[in-house]
Amino acid sequence: MKLRVPVIVKDPEVTSYKEVAPTETIEIDEDFFLDGPINGRVAVLDFDEISGDLMPGTRFVAPTGGRVIARYDVPEAPSDLKSRDVTRVSVFGSVFKTIQMYEEPDALGRPIRWAFDGPQLLVVPRAGDWRNAYYQRESRSLQFFFFTARPGQLILTSHSQDIVAHETAHAILDGIAPDLYDATLPQSLAIHEAVADLTAVLAAFRSRELANRVLAQNGGSIRKSNAFNGIAEQFGEALGRGSLRDLLNEKTLADAEPSEPHALSEVLSGALYKSVVQLHDELTREYSQTGQPDPKLLSHGEVRQMARQEPAVAMAYDEAPGDGGPHAAAPPKAPLSPQAAAEKALWVAAQRFKRTLFRGLDYLPPGEVSFADFGRAILAADAASHTESDQQREWIREEFGRRGIANPADLVVPTNFDDPAVANLDLDAVVESDWLAYDFANRHRDLLGIPADLPFVVLPRLAVTKVYYHREGEKPVKECLFKVSWTQVENNDIGEGLPPTRRVAVGTTLAIDWESKRIRARLTTVPGPESTGQRDAFLKRLVEQDLLAMDDTAVTVGGRPHVGRPRGETAGGVLRVRGTACMLHMVEEAMA
Repeated sequence: MKLRVPVIVKDPEVTSYKEVAPTETIEIDEDFFLDGPINGRVAVLDFDEISGDLMPGTRFVAPTGGRVIARYDVPEAPSDLKSRDVTRVSVFGSVFKTIQMYEEPDALGRPIRWAFDGPQLLVVPRAGDWRNAYYQRESRSLQFFFFTARPGQLILTSHSQDIVAHETAHAILDGIAPDLYDATLPQSLAIHEAVADLTAVLAAFRSRELANRVLAQNGGSIRKSNAFNGIAEQFGEALGRGSLRDLLNEKTLADAEPSEPHALSEVLSGALYKSVVQLHDELTREYSQTGQPDPKLLSHGEVRQMARQEPAVAMAYDEAPGDGGPHAAAPPKAPLSPQAAAEKALWVAAQRFKRTLFRGLDYLPPGEVSFADFGRAILAADAASHTESDQQREWIREEFGRRGIANPADLVVPTNFDDPAVANLDLDAVVESDWLAYDFANRHRDLLGIPADLPFVVLPRLAVTKVYYHREGEKPVKECLFKVSWTQVENNDIGEGLPPTRRVAVGTTLAIDWESKRIRARLTTVPGPESTGQRDAFLKRLVEQDLLAMDDTAVTVGGRPHVGRPRGETAGGVLRVRGTACMLHMVEEAMA
């Protein structure tokens, strides 16, 4: 069933000073919808902030007569954004706008899975009076708070599309890479933050009226506008700091506190956002000068498909959106105007970056991964699917090197190669049978990097089909994602009465082409020499701030884990830490 809902664009303050409509409509296609809004995957629960009672949900209106699209009982262009009904529907729509980006055929190409045991992500649009928002696995929820910035100005974090997209991305990433939720390596937690911020940027790029207004006001550039690179601008200004985080930055690892995930995240998100800016600049220049991008930027297959996806792009190709007709391969007849070139370049650059980032998450190895591991994953995924156009990869490698994240040479991963271990592998059987999957991994420990003397776990295998772009156009490519994980023991040199050693999760991802049985990429967690010291500093910080609940104090009287605090478990004199990502609130002061 299709549903059309209004969602708040960026946030009310940004749309006001940018003079664009405060809401946009999006469509959601799901099996069913109920009052709430509620469906099988997301449920909005609005509690009265005084009594704590659950309030009646917003009424669902099924299509009748000649209508084919359902709606909720709110105006399509609401004037009262503070209405509880509008808030509920908007946050529901913003969550799904984010989910849809990840699930698109040229991104993950499959329905996302939650990391918790249950089908629904719970969304609380008015969780209480606090200057924050967060995702929490234990309660299966997104919690959005509100506060009074000054007399008469009520700020709802659920009104910020940046914040909603950010927190939804935390939930999605937790389902893709659940080991990050328990990481003690600050860079692993910073990856969570950076991916969430970059997801918010991609959501903003898709607000077409806002994007076009920003480009018109900034000479066709995205270098000069907080509407994109500034995260949660209204929220940040209410805290007296401008936008909460600025992705257009030149920060290096030497500039960031190595034990603080929020600060570290800006180094990573800044490096990746820089590649989007560079790609947009180059595409704008080429569309305005020749009308056709260099194949190093985009393959011809990508260019043709962009024309079929986006109406504004299709206009330059003499074809209707969705039509792959006789002119599908024809280049534009003439260069575009500066504004048209900038608009088209932004859509195309955002789509390419979306594929690079989201597909890289699938290739991420299990365990506590570093920025270098993350870089290898996104670059390998991009190289496997965009063999012809490597300019963006070169920019990312250079930026990682310049910011002290990794040596560019260490980010190169072999892709699309043969290996006898998988040449005759029955992928259908391996995906279905845990025993066959374990047997394969045990017989090929060398291929997967599993130490000979350690037990390991084979994670659920994924059979995924994604759209790839080649010279001849788009092509569905089926892959098997095979992941194994194990733990290593290292010194826990922090004192404070904690065990002398600790367990650290690591692992390998093997991406296998279903048809050819070629290995698209193999990525294993590579602990750097500095990782142990970074974990020491992070754990010391938790202990000093009394944030680490140990053993008996980590559970309630009923035996359930405490919510909202990292938990330490001791077995055989070895420490294992859980739930560190519960501290990734929207504002880092929440850790203090």
